[in-house]
Amino acid sequence: MSKLNIWKWRSTKIILALALLLAVFCVAQMSRRGREYVYEGGTCFTQGTAVAGQPVYEGISLPPGCYRVALEYSSSEDLRSLCEAGDGTVFPGGLLTNGEVFYSGRSETRFQMWLFERADALRILVNYDGVGSLETGNLRIYDTGQLWTMYLVILLAATLLALAVQLLRACDRAYGISRENKAVLFWLSVIILLATVPYMTGGVPSGGDTGYHMHRIDGIKDGILAGYFPVRLEPEWVHGHGYANGIFYCGTLLLFPALLRIAGFPVTLAYNCYVAGVNIATAVIAYCSFARVFRDKYIGIASSALYTLSAFRLHQVLIGNVGEYSAMMFLPLLLYGYWRLFTQDRRLKEYRTCWLPLAFGYAGLFQTHVLSCEITALLTLVLLLVRIKQVFRRETFRELCKGAAGALALSAWFLVPFLDYTLREDMHFKYVWGRTIQEAGLSPALLLTWVGLGMALGLLCFLALWLSGRLGDREENVWKLGRLSLLLGICLMLMSLRLFPWDRIQQTVSWAAPLISSLQFPRRFLGWGSALLTALCGCCLYYFKTGKKHLLWNAGLMTVAVSVILSGVYYTNGVDRDMSRTYLYNIQGMGYGYISGAEYLVQGTEHESLLYRGPVSGGAVTVTDYEKGALRAQFTCCNADRQEGYVELPLLHYYGYRAYGEDGELTVRKGENNLVRVVIPPGCHTAVRVRFVSPWYWRVAEGVSYLTAAAILLMCIRKRRIKRSERGKHERIPAKA
Repeated sequence: MSKLNIWKWRSTKIILALALLLAVFCVAQMSRRGREYVYEGGTCFTQGTAVAGQPVYEGISLPPGCYRVALEYSSSEDLRSLCEAGDGTVFPGGLLTNGEVFYSGRSETRFQMWLFERADALRILVNYDGVGSLETGNLRIYDTGQLWTMYLVILLAATLLALAVQLLRACDRAYGISRENKAVLFWLSVIILLATVPYMTGGVPSGGDTGYHMHRIDGIKDGILAGYFPVRLEPEWVHGHGYANGIFYCGTLLLFPALLRIAGFPVTLAYNCYVAGVNIATAVIAYCSFARVFRDKYIGIASSALYTLSAFRLHQVLIGNVGEYSAMMFLPLLLYGYWRLFTQDRRLKEYRTCWLPLAFGYAGLFQTHVLSCEITALLTLVLLLVRIKQVFRRETFRELCKGAAGALALSAWFLVPFLDYTLREDMHFKYVWGRTIQEAGLSPALLLTWVGLGMALGLLCFLALWLSGRLGDREENVWKLGRLSLLLGICLMLMSLRLFPWDRIQQTVSWAAPLISSLQFPRRFLGWGSALLTALCGCCLYYFKTGKKHLLWNAGLMTVAVSVILSGVYYTNGVDRDMSRTYLYNIQGMGYGYISGAEYLVQGTEHESLLYRGPVSGGAVTVTDYEKGALRAQFTCCNADRQEGYVELPLLHYYGYRAYGEDGELTVRKGENNLVRVVIPPGCHTAVRVRFVSPWYWRVAEGVSYLTAAAILLMCIRKRRIKRSERGKHERIPAKA
């Protein structure tokens, strides 16, 4: 390890000194956090007269920073007017904010504003549509210090990257990195760069689900800041009523952009960092998986390029299907896991770790996209039936069971609440199972476009090799993989078409109807279709290389390159021609009312009427000292009647809300429009605290997942140490004469 001591290098010392100097500067700037600027005044807008960009405060001077803007106001209407900030003197992009809309149930704004240079002509502007009354009051601008926190995170990332480059240089000098490994590193970097370029412009392509997933990121951020972890209900969604998105749509990977948001990153920048992270992970996992299957690094790189830059995957990224393109990250890992399970020698010690790729692969699917699990379950069943004789071998069956148990244990923290609410609550998504999906299928032309030139030619090439009998018995396991990938890939392509009789199956097979309906779009089958067709192309390249057919090998690599280029052209044209770009910095500018199809509301909830409101009392109950927080509220109430009354709070009722009075716990039930209703006994005068509390068995499930992850980590560290020890022993044994 002394050969890799980069800390003595002059360049490393310069990097660390510069990083330390900049970090000290950032920390010094962060010390200004808490500085508040107060401006007094007020503006009354005339009803019936619409104004755009009306200044209510002008000539504000502020140093660079990330600020929270709180403008007092009184509005009789909801979602009709907007408050924002502007300054035409700063450089383009020097001031980032989207402002916030006004609500009748609130009294001040609380949106963020990023200022990257000193501003001396900052203005607070109001867009008023002339409907209803609107009056603004005093202004407070609070320096959160998050601009410098954001810079500190960027500095840390840049420093780690520079040190990683230094370490690679040290490894190359000490041991010599092979030309092959350098090529792998270079081409992986190119693949990642090509996949991420459209997200380096500051905005986000305005895909159908992009805004929804940005809300998910901010929902996790809001939950963490409110003291909840893991975040089950997003506290600010549905205008502060809370929404059970986190129960049904796991956000494990979205924790990364949520932490960036907490550090001060604007919404679009945090989302773009997430896309870049997924692209990196997808390219690396695909390379490692396919390179090990085919035992060739160049085939691994070609397969990674085909898969990561496939037209279908790029389309999923483009339209913001975060769950699907995140789930695609784990498909090559599952393919590799089953490859090891059915081809590796059972007598080897390494066979006892076959379950790890399966456990992490399935856990990744559980925690990114539940609908992808349906398709994966179907393919798993087919695979196990095809390999039924091997499944019941003792060692293989043991590894399968370990993989399933590992995946369930790693995901228990999500699956237990998911199943609990699915069985306990009457959720809206249970009532959309009657929808049909055949009409949403693909046309043959669009299918071929999304499959891409490389995968289509790979399919035809392998089919020709198979039918011509040229595969022979050489490396039979590879050809078994190819044949199975060919058959399953064709089936999945057909199932994605509009021609496939989904509607008839749904009408005639009652037990399959809800599963088919839940898929929504037949194109989802192309996720696994892309993985299997990539494996098929890898089989063709393997045939060319092992058969020493150099011309065909070079032609295959050229086809991969052309296919990737065509996918990139399709990707770029889709961004430039068909889509605008979204620049969303603070989520308040979008509002908190968007919940997509409202699948995770309790059935019968009219969410359009759920706006910012105060408590509503029933009977003879009076309420004073009311305060509302994230998934919690507190108030003092008095019930002077001899009959029980109630207080209804602006919180959506999901199982887990508890109410505590001074003399013990109070009853909580569903009220009007499925809101939290606290029952107040006759003659009761008490202070009440209401909050969401995760059931004890949810916490037990969390503990199981944490302990499983820790146990797997310790096991991997132990095995790595044993391997190093054994390698050291072999190196110390002198060679026999």
